[in-house]
Amino acid sequence: MHQLNKEWSTGEQPITALSERVTKRYDHLNPVSHFEYGVFYFRKKNLKGEKETEAMKTKMILCSFVLLFSLFSRNASGATEGVYNTSYGWLAGASITDGTCNTFLGSGAGTINATGSYNTFLGYQAGKTNSTGKFNTFLGSDAGWNNTTGIANNIMGFAAGFQNTTGSYNTFIGYEAGYSNSTGRNNNFIGYYAGYANTAGYSNTFIGHYAGFSNTTGSGNVFLGHNAGKNETGSNKLYISNSDTAAPLIKGDFSTGTVVIHGKITLQSSREVKDEIASLTAQEAMDALDGLRPVTFVYRADRTERHMGFIAEDLPEPVSTKDRKGVNPMDIVTVLTKVVQEQQKIVDQQQGIITSHAEKIAKLERLLAAKGN
Repeated sequence: MHQLNKEWSTGEQPITALSERVTKRYDHLNPVSHFEYGVFYFRKKNLKGEKETEAMKTKMILCSFVLLFSLFSRNASGATEGVYNTSYGWLAGASITDGTCNTFLGSGAGTINATGSYNTFLGYQAGKTNSTGKFNTFLGSDAGWNNTTGIANNIMGFAAGFQNTTGSYNTFIGYEAGYSNSTGRNNNFIGYYAGYANTAGYSNTFIGHYAGFSNTTGSGNVFLGHNAGKNETGSNKLYISNSDTAAPLIKGDFSTGTVVIHGKITLQSSREVKDEIASLTAQEAMDALDGLRPVTFVYRADRTERHMGFIAEDLPEPVSTKDRKGVNPMDIVTVLTKVVQEQQKIVDQQQGIITSHAEKIAKLERLLAAKGN
């Protein structure tokens, strides 16, 4: 540039030569079409058919040079180090030193990134402050804006994961989903404002509009549905709901292994889904009943409450699950039903005998009474 200024001031080279040097300087960027457009535009709007002068040539060339500089100055000042990096937009990836295999598209995308690698930031200021974080994918305006060293995050949506700094292995999808997350990890927030207030909580799954909105540091939660668990702040909770009620259709606690259903359960029992239907014999039912061993116990996860029930491994095969780890409640009900029916038959027979004997006794009493008179 200094040499060009010298030649310009001394008149050592004509204007046309200067134009050729400008074109050659940016030849790898293919700016010729932009230069010719600049000349044509200037002629049309300013010369208006007047005879070109040397001063006007100068202005045209300078105008074209400014145009070229504005078009390609970002490329010249952007990623200057590292390999396999692609950046487009004002200050996109402007600070890269050793980072590699990055793609930054959008004004301010990945501006501070220096050594972070294998990142994809798409959108206005997406991942702007990322410095060393790697394997991140941020899509959306201001998505992952504050991320610095967090790794392997997938963030999509306007300002989703905006406050994330060192949190890693998160997936935030939706408008401001996971907005306040800073150090939380292994979270999955999907939906408008899902997990908005979470800061350091980990291993949460919030799916739905406003799901888990108020939970800040809770961990191990699963909230499914519109507004599910919106006001829950604890950990290891289960909410399946379509509102922010504290009594959702299904509510559970993973730490105690308990589930509460606010409704009724209907088990599929239609003939349409069954085959090889056969009656349970009285002997089969009696054998199964005889094999039941009722016990009392406490759950290891919660020793504060004693329960009654069965031990699956000790149950007869017809009423236990195939892996011998669970109980089929309906099978036990079926056994008890058959046994009760059989017992009712016996009761009915005995009642008939009792009734017959009662009638005979009454008859004898009448005879004795008649003789006494």
